[in-house]
Amino acid sequence: MPKTLNIAVIGAGTMAQAVHLPVLRRRWDRFTIAALVDHSPRRRRESSEVWGIEEDKRFETVADLIAAVRGKTLTIDAALLSTDGLHVEDLLTLMRRGIPVLVEPPVGFSADEVEQVASFERMTGRRMLMMAYPQQYDDSVTRMSEHIPVKDLRMVDHEVLMPASQPLFGSAHVTTASYDLPTEVRSQRRKALQAAVEAGAGDGATQRDRDLYVKGLLTGVAHQMAVIEAAYGPIVRLVAVRHWPKGVIPGSIELLGELDGGAQVRLVWHYLPFAPEYSENVQVLSARRRMRVELPAPSHSEVRSTVSLREKKSGVVQETSTTAPKGAVELMWEAFHAFVEKGKEPVSGAAEAAAQVTLLREVLSSIVGADGRSLEAEEDAEGETSTEETSVAAAPDDAAQDDAAPDDAAAGDETSVGAAPAQAVDGSAAAAGEPEMTVAIAEPGTPGEEAVDVWQLGEQPPADGTVEGPPLDGAAPAAPAAGSPSVDPQVSSAPTPGDLRS
Repeated sequence: MPKTLNIAVIGAGTMAQAVHLPVLRRRWDRFTIAALVDHSPRRRRESSEVWGIEEDKRFETVADLIAAVRGKTLTIDAALLSTDGLHVEDLLTLMRRGIPVLVEPPVGFSADEVEQVASFERMTGRRMLMMAYPQQYDDSVTRMSEHIPVKDLRMVDHEVLMPASQPLFGSAHVTTASYDLPTEVRSQRRKALQAAVEAGAGDGATQRDRDLYVKGLLTGVAHQMAVIEAAYGPIVRLVAVRHWPKGVIPGSIELLGELDGGAQVRLVWHYLPFAPEYSENVQVLSARRRMRVELPAPSHSEVRSTVSLREKKSGVVQETSTTAPKGAVELMWEAFHAFVEKGKEPVSGAAEAAAQVTLLREVLSSIVGADGRSLEAEEDAEGETSTEETSVAAAPDDAAQDDAAPDDAAAGDETSVGAAPAQAVDGSAAAAGEPEMTVAIAEPGTPGEEAVDVWQLGEQPPADGTVEGPPLDGAAPAAPAAGSPSVDPQVSSAPTPGDLRS
């Protein structure tokens, strides 16, 4: 009989409460919620009461958790890390204790940062990190290459429509966000997150560049890349990128890439805050077959993915459709059990996370470059670097220009993504061996403008610059247009990394 693993849940935010804790409780035969860690006393108390975690199993920090493990008052086999995105320090603390970790992406915001974790794994000779991308383990995704093998692959088209959080988490029992930390602690956390994302995006990045990097790329496109990698391998060459409407963050992002073997990949991610529901579908083409995969949001555990396959046999078009027997999140946790108990390799770990963040940094660089700017800080005549500085919280006028971007950036922290996370960064140009960028560069616009359409399509944003969606951190919410659906203010109005798989 499989061993029951004692799991420490670190970070009691939306993703933990809406996605992971229900599965851990339901799969009592494999997992026990042995401890809960959260920096907010209120959220720690409320979520522990909901999920039945005794008071002596609740901790404020990972250091407190490890102290209990060292004191042999607590036994931990593995951990879920679902905090604010500043993961590396906590990750290394857990890994040095020999505790495998399932981590909500992103691990970090630069290849240099993620490399710290990958280097530790290489040093120990043991993989200890598994990325929490549930749909990498979905039956429909894992069987895609059975229906259309890599050798027959012509094109993969993957589109996600991301609404605000209410359609994603409205049916889940999630305790409200808590701001009960002392002011100095909150300020320190905010500054750490801001410094981290500045390092991750580059010294020359504006606040909007950083928001786009975190809220659109690392919490949106990253999920799509993970799904494609699980089915057909990673993108090996970036062909083109575009981002629109102009001035809207995170807006819509489109990426063309190439897989090993020459098959083309098109990823499209739209943040549509007033969309009625989440939608994700993958279309795969070969010379003979067309396959369509529909993937539900991981928080909708009762909904299953489906695969439809169309082909022509004996002059007749035939279509078959199958539904996955289990939810993606449950399958991911089963895979994590096998990872911890038997050492089975995860689909994505530290090495894959480093490659992913490198490619996404190139995507950001291409979008910014199309605007005639660079992510590298420019030196002025006196040799001092000069960059556009923006306050941690976007001013109301600026915030009103942005789509309601993913806050709660790493699924659980209450610090705004406007001051979003990241840590040590590689701000340099692409190193030898990294994916080659081939894009059509638009004519430079006014320095500092964002969201340039690299392909220069004819579509233009509204002349008045209005955008749909609530403002960013600290700004007063704009009133929705007449007839627009309202967003529950108690639930984050923006997606998290986990919302996309996750």
